[in-house]
Amino acid sequence: MKKFCLFLGTVLSVFLLSGCGQGNIEMLDFVDVNFRGLDTRGTASYSVDYERLHNYLIENDKELEFESQNVYYDDQQLEEMLGISLDKSSDLSNGDSVTLTLDIDSSKVKNLVGGDKEFVVEGLDEAKKLTTEELEKHLVVNFNGVSGLGSATIDNTLPGELGYLGFTLVDDGKFKNGDLAKIEITEDLENRLADNGYLLDDDFDPSFEVKGLDEVAEKATDIANLDDIKRMIDEEVNRSYKDWNPEASYGSRYEIKEEGLFYRQFVRDSNDSQFSFNSATNNGNLVKILNVKRYYGGTENKLNTEFTAIIGFSDLFLDEENKVNVADLITIKDTKDSTYSVESVVQLYEGYGYNRVEE
Repeated sequence: MKKFCLFLGTVLSVFLLSGCGQGNIEMLDFVDVNFRGLDTRGTASYSVDYERLHNYLIENDKELEFESQNVYYDDQQLEEMLGISLDKSSDLSNGDSVTLTLDIDSSKVKNLVGGDKEFVVEGLDEAKKLTTEELEKHLVVNFNGVSGLGSATIDNTLPGELGYLGFTLVDDGKFKNGDLAKIEITEDLENRLADNGYLLDDDFDPSFEVKGLDEVAEKATDIANLDDIKRMIDEEVNRSYKDWNPEASYGSRYEIKEEGLFYRQFVRDSNDSQFSFNSATNNGNLVKILNVKRYYGGTENKLNTEFTAIIGFSDLFLDEENKVNVADLITIKDTKDSTYSVESVVQLYEGYGYNRVEE
């Protein structure tokens, strides 16, 4: 087998030399461990001094004996042969010990010597602490939506670079009035704080009281003035399907059969689109499902069309007396043509989260 000496630069090239000296090379002398970051969250990394290794080889007329016949070895390939590892590389504190190990791959290179070397962690920066009081002071949290599905908007007024940090709350989107919303402590948040020289205080636990969310009844029968809303639905039905000149042949007459009253506390999700484009899809919905037949006017009593109508209101928000302000209601109107049976429409709405109101 031919013997090659190693030339180390941007690319490590192996040249066939004559008269090269023999002897093992202690590679631990050419690998160093570096520490950076904050005390208690420091990190360790190693570096190989290829330039010094190259100079050493030249000055001492050393050669490396490779089993492979390849003539080019770059830095990464050489590192793989060295088998470099650290027993700890993160969450380090000043004064800790870190062991560097070189497990030389002797099947690829014969005269490199590895081993273990211990390093003491030093030079990590002392961190500032972000406290509960400071964060509660500098985060302005507002809660929006309905109780049970409330979400938060957060404005950050922390000084300097910390003002660009984004904070989130645990269970955002599921808040109800009276909850204590907690900051979600993620690895990304801790890393970004550390990048700015901060760690969380040991007893860091900020919380924000959830309040101001609209209240929606769990069941329709929990609404104190339910009868008023039912009456308003009936009035809307009468306005929508009122006979028009029923005695004349050009007129129309309606026959209406109620199929039931249905209530849904919460919208299922943002993609819930069972209503037409101009209808509400909000929370606290009460609708009546009706079978509607429209007849031509005159004496023939001939059926013109048949369909299913859905009429009601959304945004049935409760006050402290569990009453709904009927002046704030949003009208719901939808229809399904004769290709839908009434039974199918009822099943659809039950699938959308509606429950029949037992009267």
